[in-house]
Amino acid sequence: MSQLNDIETLSSDINRLKIEYEQYFMRVLKREPLTLRNDIDRRILIYSNKNLSNTALKFRLNSMVAKYNTYKQYWVRTLRAIEEGTYTRRTEGSGGAGTVKAKRTVPAGQTCTDPVEKAYREYIETRKQQNESVKGLNFEKFSKNLEASKKKVEQKYKTKEVEVKVSVKDGKTRLTLRPKKKG
Repeated sequence: MSQLNDIETLSSDINRLKIEYEQYFMRVLKREPLTLRNDIDRRILIYSNKNLSNTALKFRLNSMVAKYNTYKQYWVRTLRAIEEGTYTRRTEGSGGAGTVKAKRTVPAGQTCTDPVEKAYREYIETRKQQNESVKGLNFEKFSKNLEASKKKVEQKYKTKEVEVKVSVKDGKTRLTLRPKKKG
């Protein structure tokens, strides 16, 4: 009976750890719940070295360990995204606590000198503010389309200086390209 109680306690601790990580990702908790995570890792290691004679108990433990390992992979991915500055919290009802958005080539908090990347960031931010989807948008596709559009404007107006602006018209985010005014 003791093993059953220990495994039930382990299950509830895994669920508690999951909740604490979600709170950490939402910035409710200030520190990552490493103490509880290390404790759970230690207990799983102890039980993996024990020989459980009850098949149902063994199955329950193995299922819990598999679920826990999946959570750990998700937490590592999310922590890496936070570190890289590519993590954004999803809104309520979107099916998860967070998602990894398009990668940035400049770390968060630093200024961007590349005008294409600056336009990309502004475009993504404006779409988010307008509650438009950013799914499927990536920097490579954006820069390729922007360069093609810039070439058309350069040919049409016979100029090498093209200004890129992000604007909102009728609730839709748009890119506007026009020749730079000299002055």
